[in-house]
Amino acid sequence: MDGIHDLGGMDGFGPIEVEANEPVFHEPWEGWVYALQVAGMGNGVFTVDEFRHAIERLPPTDYLESRYYERWLAGVEQLYYEKGVLDPETVAAREAALESGQAAVSTDADGDVYGEIAAGLREAFDVDRPDQEPAFAAGDRIRVRNRHPEGHTRCPRYARRAEGVVEVVRGTEAVPDARAHGSDDAEPVYNVRFEAAELWGTDAEGGGVHLDLWERYLEPANPTEAQSSP
Repeated sequence: MDGIHDLGGMDGFGPIEVEANEPVFHEPWEGWVYALQVAGMGNGVFTVDEFRHAIERLPPTDYLESRYYERWLAGVEQLYYEKGVLDPETVAAREAALESGQAAVSTDADGDVYGEIAAGLREAFDVDRPDQEPAFAAGDRIRVRNRHPEGHTRCPRYARRAEGVVEVVRGTEAVPDARAHGSDDAEPVYNVRFEAAELWGTDAEGGGVHLDLWERYLEPANPTEAQSSP
């Protein structure tokens, strides 16, 4: 994503406010939105990458003016419409009935459903994929490609062009850039360490920053090296 939604490393938004004894949910509706998202993934309606991409498709102004779970709600709602789980006319009729008092919100739930959804979530994240031969090894110095793919990507903008060192080869995992659009392409993932100054300049505080990055995001820091990534 090349837009306002990629907030990592950006300044101008003021300090992060740390709330003492912050509750998991500030209002009950936030818990319901969380449940809708978990139900969507646990029932195989959408993947976590499709969910992230749905939020990234919010208009920039709406994204910045919305709270965290308001963004979640917008993303889940969009996906439920796109996947045919919700029918716009049925939803509109239900909203009208609730507003007029002709219907009430039901909080009844079948306890067996929770176990089924949890099993679906485990299945969604616990997928064995054949290992691919990695192009890089621990200790290799790499550079993050300056790629600008259309749609979703998990390569943060602030890391592009930066050089770092591979710490760990994590194995082969599904590529978020592809999975957000319905494909299950997979490739090696690397944990890469960057110096803070490499990412944000000599005034940056702190030491190293670790990022998990897919192979397509990387290239050798020295282009004359024999290594190459697809």
